[in-house]
Amino acid sequence: MLRPTRQSNQDNNAASASKPIKTGPRVYEEIRRMAMDYRFKPNERINEVALAARLNVSRSPIREALQRLVTEELITFQTNRGFFCRGFDVDEIVNLSDVRAVLEDRSLRLAIQRATNEELAALVDWWTLTMARADSFSSAELTARDEEFHIRIARLSGNPELARMLEGINTRIHFVRKIEVEKHRRLSTTYTEHSEIARAMVARDADSAARLMHDHIAISVADAMSTVREGLARIYIDVGQI
Repeated sequence: MLRPTRQSNQDNNAASASKPIKTGPRVYEEIRRMAMDYRFKPNERINEVALAARLNVSRSPIREALQRLVTEELITFQTNRGFFCRGFDVDEIVNLSDVRAVLEDRSLRLAIQRATNEELAALVDWWTLTMARADSFSSAELTARDEEFHIRIARLSGNPELARMLEGINTRIHFVRKIEVEKHRRLSTTYTEHSEIARAMVARDADSAARLMHDHIAISVADAMSTVREGLARIYIDVGQI
């Protein structure tokens, strides 16, 4: 029987070291990002075998990740049929945006009541720095900063459940937010609106801050319809990822 040489052992060890090992959490994060960005088409059945091959893992972590994403409402499950990508429609966008508006208003008002002057000033400073670097960010990076701005306010509320709920909403409307940030980026409105909200919070002017926030995040049915049309074009026609 041939024994492996020392060199072959070294080569095998080097290959193993260079090959990334996908753990369950990493598989979950990869599939979660795919679902958030509609890398699966709306209402498309998810082929677990093909997905496992694509990610170079067994079906077990794939199924575990999909089951977890069902609870987060990024994926749906149909008995005897399997897992499917969620839909992409106007009603869901409007409904989620309505819930988001309630959470954002409550978070902002509590943050104004409870946050220290230093914490509110830090919010202004952080966003000012973000604005200064905005031109160097991709649209995806700017979307992440946009989401972080709102989550920072929720955390300043002192109610971790508000932040948790808002994070869940953000996950489900992430694709919509990317499209909206791209539109607003052309007008630079996201930069100025965040600054105005933060300054009103520093002034402890809850009503002005709430009004600014409402105007910033409000979405009409017409806006939602426009976003769905653009989103579907990106998904099916592949006019370019943002």
